[in-house]
Amino acid sequence: MRFRPLQSIVNQLFLFCFIGMTLPVLVMGFLSYNISSAIVEEQVSKVASLTITQVSDKLNLFFKKLDDSSMMVLNSKLIQQVLEQKPETTPYELNEMVKSSKELLTSIMINSTEIIDIYIFDVNRNNSVFSGDSLMSVPDQWDSDWYEAILKANGNTVWFGISQTSYLKKTETGFPVFGLGRAIRSWETGEIIGVMFYEIMADLLIDELDRVQFGDTGYIYVTNDKNRYFYHPDPAEYGQASRIELPEQMRESERDKNKTLVIPEELDNGWHVVGVVPLKELTADSASIRNYTFWIALGSIVLAVGMGVFGIRKIGNPLVNLSRLMKKGEAGDLTVRSGHIGRNEIGQLGRSFNKMIGQIALLIERISEEESEKKKAEIRALRYQINPHFLYNTLNSIRWMAKLNRTNDVDNAVTTLVQLLEGSLERGGVFGTIGSELELLEKYMIIQEYRYENKIELYTDCPEELLDVPIPRMLLQPIVENAIFHGIAPKDEKGTIAIQVQQLGEDLLIRIQDDGVGMSQARISQLLISSNERTMKGMTSIGLRHVDQTIKLYYGNAYGVKVASAEGEGTSVMITFSRRKETKYVQSAAR
Repeated sequence: MRFRPLQSIVNQLFLFCFIGMTLPVLVMGFLSYNISSAIVEEQVSKVASLTITQVSDKLNLFFKKLDDSSMMVLNSKLIQQVLEQKPETTPYELNEMVKSSKELLTSIMINSTEIIDIYIFDVNRNNSVFSGDSLMSVPDQWDSDWYEAILKANGNTVWFGISQTSYLKKTETGFPVFGLGRAIRSWETGEIIGVMFYEIMADLLIDELDRVQFGDTGYIYVTNDKNRYFYHPDPAEYGQASRIELPEQMRESERDKNKTLVIPEELDNGWHVVGVVPLKELTADSASIRNYTFWIALGSIVLAVGMGVFGIRKIGNPLVNLSRLMKKGEAGDLTVRSGHIGRNEIGQLGRSFNKMIGQIALLIERISEEESEKKKAEIRALRYQINPHFLYNTLNSIRWMAKLNRTNDVDNAVTTLVQLLEGSLERGGVFGTIGSELELLEKYMIIQEYRYENKIELYTDCPEELLDVPIPRMLLQPIVENAIFHGIAPKDEKGTIAIQVQQLGEDLLIRIQDDGVGMSQARISQLLISSNERTMKGMTSIGLRHVDQTIKLYYGNAYGVKVASAEGEGTSVMITFSRRKETKYVQSAAR
């Protein structure tokens, strides 16, 4: 039977300890890592989204403050009068109105320190330009891009991105600036009469946005309505088109094999604040949970292996050893005993096993004695069955000779019969030798020669070294008797019987062959079956069955009698048995 490793209780105990300890840890670790990652990611998303919302609120407030200050300019009556310049206005009055307008612009700048200057341009170029700072001179701006953009906005607020160069003076400022512009319409006609432009310091805005970070590499940026950078942590990106597609809502994005969370928030002016959140950095806590889980799982595996080895030594090995002892006991070795007889269940099992083996050995000894007596009784019964058969046939032959008044032959036959009966009395034991059996056959043939008038000849062939081999007494005579009565006697002509003894390794083969009438296969098949199954009547096959059963009783079922025959060609009977008589089985049966 093929050995299957999983059927071993040692392997099963080890697997139970290993799986029972590591599987829950791995499952719980995996679940806790996934759940914690999801919770951390959700919380990070909420915090990042809240941060973006707060930044958006601050930007809206900042831009609204600037936009509200521009409304003060739009609603100024003085600025309307300066830009419209009615014909009846004297130069003095115009100069006073310009002076008052500058004071208004200056007050606005004082209230909003981030405003560098405010410029008012006359679209008709009558009063050209004036600003809150009277010391600043401005070059011609009527053909500039920003001026055209303000006119096209038709009165709406126009925001201009961060730059290191002044929009109006076209010179380096030394600090970043951005702009706000609006067209000024006439209250009476609704036509555009002027252009207002705010140049605003961007330092405060940049400092506020630079402070917002997500991890080591996360950042925010601000884009205008054309998805160009108004603000970016890298100043070189100012005014450049954004490389990140602006999503409508928060979503995950993967760039350079790193997952990021992109969170957009729209400002009141149509711009967008976008947060780029690196999930790997912000979920570092869940990664630490994963690492802790790994070390806990590794420790659990080591502990499981240790407990498995301990369980194998304390439970598995004693059970395996007990199983091996049981197999030896099953194979017939009743001397085995278990050494594990402690106080636990395995020790109790060992003590029970030892007690069971002892009782089995005692029962087998008793059964062996009973079987020995039974076999001796069976052999005696077979002996008692064959002897009357032999006497019946022999006395019947002598009776016929007496009827024929062959007194000398009767005397010789009776003398020979006495010698045969003396040889069958078993005074020397159940076993004789092959040589003594062949001598008895020669005496037996003397009786048969009287009856059949010397028409039967017996030939024997036995090596000298096999003459002293032990053999049960009267084993060959029944076979020869059957060969005479059922094989040669029915013939009219003379017949022969040949006996050959051969050695086959540790076994012996005795072949008894006659040239009689033979028999059919149907008759051969019924020669050696039991009397309950046999349909034949009379004493035809008593001798064969006696020999076969005697051989099997002494030597085992591997030995016995085989018959080969063909009608008209004679019969061959082959007896095989072991050369060794000194076996416990034979000795117990032969006593």
